[in-house]
Amino acid sequence: MDKTIRTLLIVFAVVGVGLLGYYWINQWHTGAVQQAIDKEQSECLSLIVQLEERMEKLAREVDTPPETDELTAVFGADEPSEAAHPEIVDCKRVTAQVAAFFHYLDSKGYMNLPGIDIRAEELFEESFEKLAAKPPTNVGEMNNLYGLLRNVTHFYRVLGKDRLTLIKGILDSEAAAMEPAMAVLFSWLTVCDDNRAAGGEPPKLDALYQYGAYFLNTLGGRSYLLRRDSKIRMLTNYYSLLIVDMANDAQRNAHGIDIRPHLDYLFYDINNQKGLLYRERYLTRLAALRDKYL
Repeated sequence: MDKTIRTLLIVFAVVGVGLLGYYWINQWHTGAVQQAIDKEQSECLSLIVQLEERMEKLAREVDTPPETDELTAVFGADEPSEAAHPEIVDCKRVTAQVAAFFHYLDSKGYMNLPGIDIRAEELFEESFEKLAAKPPTNVGEMNNLYGLLRNVTHFYRVLGKDRLTLIKGILDSEAAAMEPAMAVLFSWLTVCDDNRAAGGEPPKLDALYQYGAYFLNTLGGRSYLLRRDSKIRMLTNYYSLLIVDMANDAQRNAHGIDIRPHLDYLFYDINNQKGLLYRERYLTRLAALRDKYL
């Protein structure tokens, strides 16, 4: 009997110690988990505050168009104006703005890189010639994987790594001036080309059309734009639409690109993009195109 009682007492003691140990370990684990959760929540809140501050800063930067003095430094005294009418192009003024823009890029030292000894205007003209000589694939892009990969890497293959890196660096560094620069260069290429025959379409229209079609209508072109910031992407699509419209007027829309599916989407996108200098101009032109084609 005594032996049985001792055995029972030992069993109860062991069970009690086990339960006490389990309770203690459980309490410790719960406390440790809660402490880890509190720490993680604190770090997350701190990170959220930092991200919100960065987003507010970026929003202020995006929503603030470049100052007049900044545009004057880039384009000269006749800097592009928000009130300018796009249908009335003063080619003498546009040419002066383009020359000032290229001179500004030269003065910033972007071209002073190993293996590159060239002025900004020469870089632009040579890059345009290279791209015009080897246009992207706008028909049959999806026929095979090799063709698709070539289209996705088109600019890298045609321009080369050094030249493409230089152009990307300029786009990133001069982001504030890119919107007026694109407007000026578009007018220069499509309206004010010295080699344009009187009353005829610009000689560069065919090359411009190939790239307008590429950005609007191919996976390679769209994937390239997705790697750019939203403003550059929208403006590239906008000018691509204008180029295809010009090709339609000249009966040179060889690929039969239909711009109608792009109009409403781009109108909405531009209407909600902050910091655009010429938003009303874009929306007015897109509305006119919608009336023209719908």
